[in-house]
Amino acid sequence: MRMRHDDGTLVHLAYNAGVHPAEDLENLIAHLTRYAMPVRKRLGVERLGVGLWLAPSVADHLIADRIELVRLRRSLEERGLEVVSLNGTGGRNLDSPGPDWAKPERYRYTMALAKILAFLLPDDVESGSISTIPIGWRRDWPADLHTIAANRLERLSRELRGLYSVTGKTIRVGFEPWPGCVLETTEQALERVCGIDSEHLGVCLDACHLAGGTEEPGAALRNLARAGAPVVKLGHLHAHAGESPGGEAPTTGSVLQDTLTAMLSGTVNGTAHVEVETHGLAVPLRAKGPGALVNALAEELDWARRNLTSLGLQLAA
Repeated sequence: MRMRHDDGTLVHLAYNAGVHPAEDLENLIAHLTRYAMPVRKRLGVERLGVGLWLAPSVADHLIADRIELVRLRRSLEERGLEVVSLNGTGGRNLDSPGPDWAKPERYRYTMALAKILAFLLPDDVESGSISTIPIGWRRDWPADLHTIAANRLERLSRELRGLYSVTGKTIRVGFEPWPGCVLETTEQALERVCGIDSEHLGVCLDACHLAGGTEEPGAALRNLARAGAPVVKLGHLHAHAGESPGGEAPTTGSVLQDTLTAMLSGTVNGTAHVEVETHGLAVPLRAKGPGALVNALAEELDWARRNLTSLGLQLAA
């Protein structure tokens, strides 16, 4: 969904379609038909944003065959769907993060996604976002790998700038801090990533992680504001159907609102891509059939829409 702030800022609200991953293009399009279209209709909107997860094999296929890439874009348009963001964690399946940033496979996969996203972006949208892993696992990260990873990120920065010069589309890659990884906090992300390129490399924030993690949300936002680094994407999962009052939702909702307010006010540099995370939804609902997952996704998106509306946003055409 597209929403617009009264200052003219366009906010893209989508859901993470990795909840129904596909290992080939046929199944990907089938999932969009089975789930994303009904979610859009349930919400009563003409256009719904989906954050696609593309398996490395699917990304390679789309890069090698432009006709298939055109087919995917047309399939999205025919279903009233649009893509401004991709989940770039990679791996052979969604549960596996794939290679770290010291390995060339990670760079190649991310650049493939960047080229695909630049093509899938709607004509009137100038920037897209890709989330990626926080460099690698800290326990497997000797000092010499920092230099290798930094060199790959510098190359990624150059290639993303080159992609902009060809397509006119700015693709940003965001690193989400995660416990136990090389990047555990926004401060570490700012030091190791954003210092390389604060235009094309930034941070992905998860409101749930900020609310429940060791990093104080206000301090994290202040660090981002001082550095001028972009919040490439903001992820959020409302404690959905069935959570009792006084649970997690009020806390995460507050963090979501604070972060969005910082982005919309210009205090924090952001691309205003908001994505409803879907971790944990598929497994408990799978036995109940597609309709149960459609209902859950629609509820999550409706909750996010209502919270964005409370910040003064209105549904845009």
